[in-house]
Amino acid sequence: MNILTDKILHIKHRRIICAVLFLLIIYVLGLFVPYLDSIFILILGIAIILFYEFVLKRYKQPVADAAAMAEDLVYGKYKKRIPEPVKNTELARLNQSLNHLATNLEKMTKSYQTQEDRLETLIENIGSGLIFIDSHGRINLLNKTYRETFRVKTNNWNDKTYYEVIPYQEVIDIIDETFSTERRLTRQVLLPVHIERKHFDVSCAPILAQQKRLRGIVVVFHDITELKKLEKMRKDFVANVSHELKTPVTSLIGFTETLLDGAMDDSELKTKFLNIILNESKRLQSLIQDLLELSKIEQEHFMIKWQSVSLRDVLEDTLIILKEKAHQKSIILEVLPSSKSLALGDPYRIRQMIINLVTNAISYTPAGGHVWVQVRDTKDDVELMVKDTGIGISEDQIPRIFERFYRVDKGRSRNQGGTGLGLAIVKHLVEAHEGRIDVSSEIGKGTTFTITFKKA
Repeated sequence: MNILTDKILHIKHRRIICAVLFLLIIYVLGLFVPYLDSIFILILGIAIILFYEFVLKRYKQPVADAAAMAEDLVYGKYKKRIPEPVKNTELARLNQSLNHLATNLEKMTKSYQTQEDRLETLIENIGSGLIFIDSHGRINLLNKTYRETFRVKTNNWNDKTYYEVIPYQEVIDIIDETFSTERRLTRQVLLPVHIERKHFDVSCAPILAQQKRLRGIVVVFHDITELKKLEKMRKDFVANVSHELKTPVTSLIGFTETLLDGAMDDSELKTKFLNIILNESKRLQSLIQDLLELSKIEQEHFMIKWQSVSLRDVLEDTLIILKEKAHQKSIILEVLPSSKSLALGDPYRIRQMIINLVTNAISYTPAGGHVWVQVRDTKDDVELMVKDTGIGISEDQIPRIFERFYRVDKGRSRNQGGTGLGLAIVKHLVEAHEGRIDVSSEIGKGTTFTITFKKA
């Protein structure tokens, strides 16, 4: 393009120089040839000036437009186009080439921008934290997931070396090893993140250019804390089930062997041992039933039989079978004035929740205490409340009471025949009803459970 432009300008300058020389020749002839008419010289001069203007119009302005467009292309402005002359001249070819160049550059830029936007969206919204480090160890990019997980500010990290700003020595060691070996590494680490401790699967991969030159490293932080929790929960569940089954089975075997060894001849002792065997058998049966029930609730095909339910009617019918248990401990079981509003749910499952909550309240309330139940109506929901004057739950224990086999008072609940699965079943049933369960408690004064149901 520069060669063609220089050629056109060269042609223009040559013609102008020729015109000036021609005028000088005419002027000299006018001096030495007096009979040449001055009017003829004037007309000839005007013609030359017109010819000069014609040359400017035909060559200078198009070349200026082409130069302006070339400058726009340099600065990334690809929208401008130059009118192409009809005649097939070098200038026309120049304009046509510039227009095609602008069109192609515009298409390439749009394609590049689209790919860049897609890549940026993917990096920012991927579920794992990402760090890009260049070959000099400087951090070039932190994605949104990493910033939110570790609560960092990008301004404090950009263009700084990783060993200056990453506060975890385990991660720095992995990055150092990746730089030295130029091989991908993956390790699991436990990192303190503010007030929590989280498990991460940290992967470091080298970014290699042509001829396998190291251009940088990408570090991926995959949060596996929930997987670790599930793994621990599974191990704890197996351990707890084994322990809970071992106790009644050991009792059954021990008392049965005692009877077979001669205790059957003692009528009073035999009756006592048989009662213990019966109670342990019932406890074992209750544990197995709760385990089966919990397993059934957690299965994917578990369904709630939705219908309009009068919580007050279900509550009154359920308490009939629980009053005897309360009476045995001299506990007053009272139904407070309740709303008649209908809730959306499964009456059988709601009855199951009431039995578990009220049984818990009776078990953890000392003799002579009080247990209240009530159905309350709110603007958008219906609430079921179970309140007692029991031993209470400390604030740090409340988040754990819905765990399987967790007991606030292990000795009391085990002696009362509890399996430690009641509240876990309640929580799963509440979630299946798309409801909410809240707990408020005070040590020595009692506990209140409130389940919120949708209105029918």
